[in-house]
Amino acid sequence: MLRLLDADSSRRLRKFFEETGYTEGNLQKHLGAAELPSRQLRNEARLLDRTSEHTPLNALLRWFWVGIAQQRDRAVTVIPGEILALLLESGLLKAEGNSLLPAAMLLHFDGFFAASDHASAIERKYAELVLWPNPTSRSLHRFAVRRHSRATLDLGTGSGILSLAAAHFSDSVVATDLNPRATAFARFNAHLNGIENIETVEGDCFAPVAGRRFDLILSNPPFFITPQTDHLFCDNSMELDGLCRRLVKEAREYLNEDGYMEMLCEWVQVKGEPWEERLGEWLEGTGCDAWVMKNFTRDPEEYAQRRIRETSHDASQDAASYDKYMHYYRHRGVQAIHDGLVVLRRREGKNFVRMEEVPSNPTGDLSEMILSTFAAQDLLGKCDTAEKLLTIHPRLAQDVRLEQSCTISEGNWKAETLTLRLTSGFPRPLEVQPQVAEFLSLCDGSRTTVSAILEFASKASSSPDKAATECLGIIRKLIERGFMTAAESSPERQAPEAATPNAHDTHDRDR
Repeated sequence: MLRLLDADSSRRLRKFFEETGYTEGNLQKHLGAAELPSRQLRNEARLLDRTSEHTPLNALLRWFWVGIAQQRDRAVTVIPGEILALLLESGLLKAEGNSLLPAAMLLHFDGFFAASDHASAIERKYAELVLWPNPTSRSLHRFAVRRHSRATLDLGTGSGILSLAAAHFSDSVVATDLNPRATAFARFNAHLNGIENIETVEGDCFAPVAGRRFDLILSNPPFFITPQTDHLFCDNSMELDGLCRRLVKEAREYLNEDGYMEMLCEWVQVKGEPWEERLGEWLEGTGCDAWVMKNFTRDPEEYAQRRIRETSHDASQDAASYDKYMHYYRHRGVQAIHDGLVVLRRREGKNFVRMEEVPSNPTGDLSEMILSTFAAQDLLGKCDTAEKLLTIHPRLAQDVRLEQSCTISEGNWKAETLTLRLTSGFPRPLEVQPQVAEFLSLCDGSRTTVSAILEFASKASSSPDKAATECLGIIRKLIERGFMTAAESSPERQAPEAATPNAHDTHDRDR
């Protein structure tokens, strides 16, 4: 196992790696592609060729990326003696005669160095393998709500990469894992990166933090839906998606009011039950608002093949493994397997549930997207009548853009479509009519909805009631989809009653 270094030694080690060029951005350029060595990809020969020149960076890469031993008498010609001593003291390297062997993989991610087991360990079916920062942990890292947190829980921490990032906006972080090797790696990585506000605790699910509450819970649990339990990092012993259901059901008791839980998960769709109903049962009675963002859907055959390819490299066992998987799914009526992100927020009162299929390529500040989406749902909940919606000050979001598409016609450009787009979050273009675009130009937060409607109606020579019917529906839709925000007006800023369109009529038609 790895051994903790003191603060100064950790700082010197990080500085050497950074100055040598062992950084996330540089490695992709240096290696041609920042892919891990894999028997399946058959890329070891290429990686060895890319690191063949005897330099400090290549020596580090051969140890902590490719995962091969190097001779001490050759290594000392490019790696300073004090750095070699620290690598040996920490356990990142171990000596066998004149050979120096890597005991871990070391990845640079978002400014942190994260030690984990080497990628080759998965080929040996090592049950307690500690995974490197992989696509799922990177995805959850991007979605993490980055507001000040008094206490954050990283449930199923693995190598601790989510804890490292959360430590910067949290007073304290608790990193838990059922795998004792994972908590050991997470503890080592916290010390290696000079982070002191992370507590590591071993245990299953919420048991290690019984009686405690958090402002933020991040969880990338072992959610694979398989008939096996070969790896702690991805498999669990509960039936189908039972583990993820359990975490959703129990989350409220570990959240402070207005606290968030974000969990990546997979769930099944069984015969006769839409996936929305299955997740609806998970969320029922939780005392939390919920936003379910469904991403991919795979049929059982494709899913089985994918998981076998990822976790087994013995092709001679493929047929037996596939039969085992398919028997498991058919016996339980599984028709599809979905994956996505479940975001919960503990809140007293009537809770909302929002489920939708989202694009797989969000951009920009995803933390702000989550916070603004929940704020939008709160606003719509408060503005449950047309009368209330008329009193707010609607404002287009800062990242909204209006694009015009034109075609050439008889030597001139002819406007064809107007499209609203968001420059961050999920790409959800929305086509609008010219009159709608004109109305939206009035929604700058300086006037109430009713004032904007009356001004627009006057310009368009339309009756206020008719304009209100259309405009209120547009505002609701744009708030829900993230194109618009609003602030509730104070009583002295509201428009006079005499100037208000028929709110009762517009409410009925808008609903």
